[in-house]
Amino acid sequence: MKPFRFSLAFKALFFVFCTVSGILVMWNISRNDLITAEEKSKFLEIAYQLDNNILEARRYEKNFLLYKTPESFEENNRYINEAENTIISIYSQLENLKALPMLQELARSIHAYQDNFAQLNNHPLEVCDYEEIVSETREIGQQMTAQSANLLAFERSQVHLILRDLGNRIHFWSLVAISVGILLPIIAFFMIFKPLNVIKKAVNDIANGKFKRIEVLNTRDEMQQVMEAFNTMVDELERRQDQLVQSKKLSSIGTLTAGVAHQLNNPLNNISTSCQIALDDLDAGNPDLIRHMLRNIDQETLRARDVVKGLLEFSRVQEFKLRPANLADVAARAIRLVQSQVPADISTAIEIPPDLMVPMDVQRIQEVFLNLIINAAQAIEHQGAITISAKIHEPEDRAVIEVHDTGPGVPKEIQGQLFDPFYTTKDEGMGTGLGLSVVYGIIQKHHGEITVASEPGQGTSFFISLPLSVKENPES
Repeated sequence: MKPFRFSLAFKALFFVFCTVSGILVMWNISRNDLITAEEKSKFLEIAYQLDNNILEARRYEKNFLLYKTPESFEENNRYINEAENTIISIYSQLENLKALPMLQELARSIHAYQDNFAQLNNHPLEVCDYEEIVSETREIGQQMTAQSANLLAFERSQVHLILRDLGNRIHFWSLVAISVGILLPIIAFFMIFKPLNVIKKAVNDIANGKFKRIEVLNTRDEMQQVMEAFNTMVDELERRQDQLVQSKKLSSIGTLTAGVAHQLNNPLNNISTSCQIALDDLDAGNPDLIRHMLRNIDQETLRARDVVKGLLEFSRVQEFKLRPANLADVAARAIRLVQSQVPADISTAIEIPPDLMVPMDVQRIQEVFLNLIINAAQAIEHQGAITISAKIHEPEDRAVIEVHDTGPGVPKEIQGQLFDPFYTTKDEGMGTGLGLSVVYGIIQKHHGEITVASEPGQGTSFFISLPLSVKENPES
């Protein structure tokens, strides 16, 4: 069953949706708290007004009891009425308040206070009755004042509680927003930027000739598809590179054919001459001479076979395979194949330990030597020498091979371009610019490195570093 994939657009929209939803939830909760706080502030304002009316009524109560002035009674009555009207307005405007029971008790106290205070003004009473009503009125007044103060304190504490909760929620949602702000870039890094960096590094490796597959991250989106497509592209590039190597090899075969014909000419002439001498002396009955001629024919036949065998092995398409091989033998075989392409005044020498075994694909390393030797021979304008040497670099467990020529050298400004495909310093029609590019690709496939060192007038050295221990048939 094919795994379900979320597109990058879907993931981006999902993150945006979550962020916007979180902001909306935060806004809605904060809005409700602000509405509640606004209602509480209104009620607190009314509670202050109510408390003020009660305190004013108590003040005029004292004046009335002291001076018995009608103005004091009227002012007391006016403030009490305002307090009652305020409570009535609270009932009609603000419902479901936590302070409603306290408000109802205060309303009952105000009503009892108003009745008692009215008796003090409207009815002539005995002294004992009057003092009793005054005492009761004062007691109710104190109770009313305390209830008003308690109501005011309760509402003030409610406002503070709401503001504290609002502040806590703002802090919480701020932390959530900060966390999201930190997590989103991290998630984006692992989902988008990390795969892009992997692809970028792999692209740079391809630009340097390293056709290396990348690990496909299971992101289940377009990035995973891009990485899978990238690996498909790497496989195709590697296949095309092998085709390029083979085409370059075929072109090299065309160049080597004339040399092979020349190399075959000598043993064939010797065979023909030996046969002619043997036939002429056959009747003379000299078995020693005939035996000697036959040995010459056998040796020259083996010599011709080795020349043809080397050419056939070089031209044959083989699967890339690493196996330990004698490096000196491979270099010697390459020199024999290309010997006809090296002018007579250019000497070739091999300075490689005879027992140095290196894991390699023999055919492809031979191609490396062929290209480097031909390039060196073409670079040397007159008399000179080409030397292939090697030594072991024990700290890194690698074999370091040097192919040195005594040519004019390579300018520093173009040394970095030598391994680029189709780059050549030769005249038009004299080279394709693929030789060193193919060499670079072969060395990379062996998990090795190749560099060039050259000074004008001091010749050129190509240094090849190959590991002495690698897994057989490694993935390139």
